[in-house]
Amino acid sequence: MKTNAYLRIDNEENFEYSRKPLIFSPGIWVNGKVYWLGNVTEKLLLQEDLSIKIKQANVHSRVELFNLYVTNHSKVGKEAKLILMQRHADSVNEQFSFVSPNEDVIFHFADKRIYLVNGLNSNGRMKQCTVQPLWNVSTERLWNCQESGKLNYQPMAKGSAASLFSLDLQMGPRETQKSSCWMIEGNEKNVVVHLNEMLLKNTLAIPDKK
Repeated sequence: MKTNAYLRIDNEENFEYSRKPLIFSPGIWVNGKVYWLGNVTEKLLLQEDLSIKIKQANVHSRVELFNLYVTNHSKVGKEAKLILMQRHADSVNEQFSFVSPNEDVIFHFADKRIYLVNGLNSNGRMKQCTVQPLWNVSTERLWNCQESGKLNYQPMAKGSAASLFSLDLQMGPRETQKSSCWMIEGNEKNVVVHLNEMLLKNTLAIPDKK
């Protein structure tokens, strides 16, 4: 089955929660701490000399793509990790989520629909990936080592769950780094995988530093 592969990223709008059944929840890990953004589009972390801004881009009817801009306001370089979570909005047993090493993506199956999750920045594609029961997210069980920003790996979960992955950030003084993550919805696996490949190849979708 073919689908319209035309991808345009020319009209950014303010961030808002993703369509059901998945909700996008971003956070940032730095110096052993994680800061979740909740439903705000901008956040200033004064104690870390960092700020983050989120914009949603109109790409394709099946795609929800978010661009995240993290700015280092200090006079020295900084390292951090974006922690990008997609969680199920409703708790029903028919949901199944797993990390796919073959495609290097995360899949969610819910309501007879397939949802593919992925992301990248100038440091590469998504690094750590995990799927956790939703109740683990706000506990220490989410982490293998929070001090080093290492997520507790679990390849799959059934029922109400959240998928999480990280993108590394290495920012020079006064530098802003752009990252992108997306969720693709479809009825067939080959359709969402094809759209994911198009996004990865499309030069407009590859983030830059500024």
